Amino acid sequence: MQQRLGRRAGLLLVAAVALSAAPAAAQTNFTSYVALGDGFTAGFSNGSLVESHQRRSFPALIAQQAGVSGFEQPLVGDPGIPAELVLVSLVPPVVGAKATTPGAPLRRDLARPYNNLGIPTATVADLLTRVTDGGSFHDLVLRGRGTALEQGLSLRPTALTLWTGTADVMAAVVNGRAVEGVTLTPLASFRAAFQSVVNAVKASGAFVVVANVPDVTALPYATTIQPIVVNPTTGAPVRVNGQTVPLLGPNGPLPSNSLVTLAASPFLLRGDGIPAAAGGSGRPLPDEAILDLAEASAIRERVGQFNLAIAEISQGAAIPVLDLSAFYAGLATEGRVVGGITLTSAFLTGGLFGYDGLHPTDLGYALLAAEWIRFINARGGQLPELDLGPYLGVAAGASASAQAADRTGGWAPWTAFTADAYNALRAAFPRVDRR
Repeated sequence: MQQRLGRRAGLLLVAAVALSAAPAAAQTNFTSYVALGDGFTAGFSNGSLVESHQRRSFPALIAQQAGVSGFEQPLVGDPGIPAELVLVSLVPPVVGAKATTPGAPLRRDLARPYNNLGIPTATVADLLTRVTDGGSFHDLVLRGRGTALEQGLSLRPTALTLWTGTADVMAAVVNGRAVEGVTLTPLASFRAAFQSVVNAVKASGAFVVVANVPDVTALPYATTIQPIVVNPTTGAPVRVNGQTVPLLGPNGPLPSNSLVTLAASPFLLRGDGIPAAAGGSGRPLPDEAILDLAEASAIRERVGQFNLAIAEISQGAAIPVLDLSAFYAGLATEGRVVGGITLTSAFLTGGLFGYDGLHPTDLGYALLAAEWIRFINARGGQLPELDLGPYLGVAAGASASAQAADRTGGWAPWTAFTADAYNALRAAFPRVDRR
């Protein structure tokens, strides 16, 4: 039985890939463009929804390249909601909120729905059913005008992007608990909700592109901290009698295949999770900061199941699927060379992920937008390619070396970057002690 299911899944993936490889017969029309999804669609970055990053969300960049006028987003003034995270200290890395008071919405008076209806934390079912959440992100974006799906379709879109499903597994990583129906959406519920959303957007007559779900256990939030004691300045493993020292969890020393999330950072800074023999408090890390092998495997399995459902349902509706799961996997294993700079999924030094370890930087969103645009153009679109130079901190026609010469501060030789890359990233990442 398992062999038959595996063969069927493989056939579905092949069929979905074959479908997405075929260019559309007609040119795409972005006269009315709508984006549906979660925080990755909204332009959420550094743990915040804030105008400076929202204006660089991948839908905003697609709209820019398509020449769309009046592409509206639920913009939030500085310091964002909640207040954006900033880098307080580089060595050791310490992140904190830039303000104690959040920002305020800037476009609540818009007399129609927003074009970008990405809502942080929104699951697939939320697109169909949720109209309020007691004053949080759904109320900020939806403003009592109906569900995200209803509002998006009321704009009579000619083009629509749908990237959803990540929030249906993300809570398991953030909370360190893979619990069916609590932090993981059941597969049957996901399939039913996604089918309903696809049926609705297909019936609209819009040109639709869907994206699938990345492996959320491979995001910097879950991969940055090793399950062993390290020197906080150099990152080198601490050794006692020639052996590395496991961090402490609720059940004792952590196995080497454990994932310690960024939620452990404040505990590690005060010595928790570090044995007394290695200079720590001897107190264990809390369970919510750790994913054991079984939990991580359950999350990855659910991501795979979601992506099979996305492929099958989208194939049935003749909707192409952008494989962002493969895109993210490539960033984690190989990185991406842009302008001579190798970008990776490494926390702080990789250039692509913000201070929450989950969502992209402006450069990361630009790279995503470039992927969407290439995919759309291969299916009938005629959007200009996105120039990534400005997002690398490099002005048009100027080399990174020339740019670096005009900046204060120096290159940190302990990073994996060249001086050019380091200075470009310094310009992109705000620091409290340089303001």
